[in-house]
Amino acid sequence: MPLSAPIADAPPPMRDGPEHRDDPRLRQTNEACAEGVERVRVVVISLSGSPRRRRVAEQMADTQLQWTFFDALRDLQSGQPVYDESRALRYWGRPLTPSEIGCAASHIAVLTAVSQQAEGEWTVVIEDDVFLDPAFDVTKAIRMCELAGLGYLRLYGRHLASPVHVVWLGQRELVRFKRAPMGTQAYLISPMAARNFLGSFRHLDRPIDWEMDRFWANGLTTYALFPFPCIELSLTSSVTKYAARSRRPSKADRGFWCLWKSWQWLKRGSANIALHFKDRQLKAILSPAPDKCRFG
Repeated sequence: MPLSAPIADAPPPMRDGPEHRDDPRLRQTNEACAEGVERVRVVVISLSGSPRRRRVAEQMADTQLQWTFFDALRDLQSGQPVYDESRALRYWGRPLTPSEIGCAASHIAVLTAVSQQAEGEWTVVIEDDVFLDPAFDVTKAIRMCELAGLGYLRLYGRHLASPVHVVWLGQRELVRFKRAPMGTQAYLISPMAARNFLGSFRHLDRPIDWEMDRFWANGLTTYALFPFPCIELSLTSSVTKYAARSRRPSKADRGFWCLWKSWQWLKRGSANIALHFKDRQLKAILSPAPDKCRFG
């Protein structure tokens, strides 16, 4: 499925206010971003007709990045992982809500399209309830990832889940989360990383952010830039966490869930031990990195 197929054309840019046009910080950043900007595009997941789209269009007009909307899905599509409520009760402890299923379907569809792109192309996936710093140089993040051999980089997390400092990159640091930071609001991903993730599961048993945070199972190690170049706006989430009426897990379901969580805890701990060695390798690689990989 080509990336352009499920994604709506972006509306014409909104008019920039004088406070944006005359900002020298943005002019310098845009000039610095010109090199390599053709290798990255931004995909904004948003419900069709959402009033949030106007704000997103105004925001993206301040960048030189190629960008487009993806019309968020409300249900899983043919060829996507299968949802089975009985499995969700065993592996997650409760059924997923319709909005959680729709959110997962949307990210899976975007990542399927990303996985079919040529290597060397990158995609920033964001949701429409975040603000992306217009002065953030995403091309530096790409150069850093390529130098370090990373295919996935978080640009936001809802929680600072046991972060480990890896290396300073100018005014930002590369960190790794030992636990799930949660949220799929913003991330940078390569085609290979998208393919590896999509090949790691066949059933949708949990919300998509938790699925993506299972780094010990899917290869998406939770490295992130901090401070985050994105912030989550104070908007009501379109993803509900609990259904008004949902099937309750049986005693057998709860017992299985407890055992499975304990097994996953052990696997996560083992993966974190191994990743300490990778952290050291990344520090050795990135500490002498050129300015093109550092953030002002």
